[in-house]
Amino acid sequence: MIEPMTYEELMEYVPKDFHKFVSDGLSPNQAISRLIDEYELQTDDYEEINWMFNVLLAEIGVRHNCLREEIREEALKIICDKRLITLWKQKGLSDSEISCRTVYLENVKDAVQKLVGLSSILCKPFWNKKLA
Repeated sequence: MIEPMTYEELMEYVPKDFHKFVSDGLSPNQAISRLIDEYELQTDDYEEINWMFNVLLAEIGVRHNCLREEIREEALKIICDKRLITLWKQKGLSDSEISCRTVYLENVKDAVQKLVGLSSILCKPFWNKKLA
């Protein structure tokens, strides 16, 4: 069985691989597809890594103007339902580490929403919105 990647390894290797694929001649969109192909087996069986991989793909998509709708939707769902934060608390991460990671998630969420012109209402159920 392959050892799962750590959060830190994922955050280091995925952006490096993206830039390598682009420098090898792939378009940003093709590089995203290649990342998905390359990392699929390493992330599928590990919730945290799979979720962070989706968030990281969203960040890369925003930075390189190639954000795919399915990646955007999945990343926002992961960020907004706070599943990663819950998992990190269960794993016993320190409050400061969770705080740093939460800031990253919020920055990705804000960048994704800004890129597609959406408000933070995406993270709130419509029934919480007051009717005029």
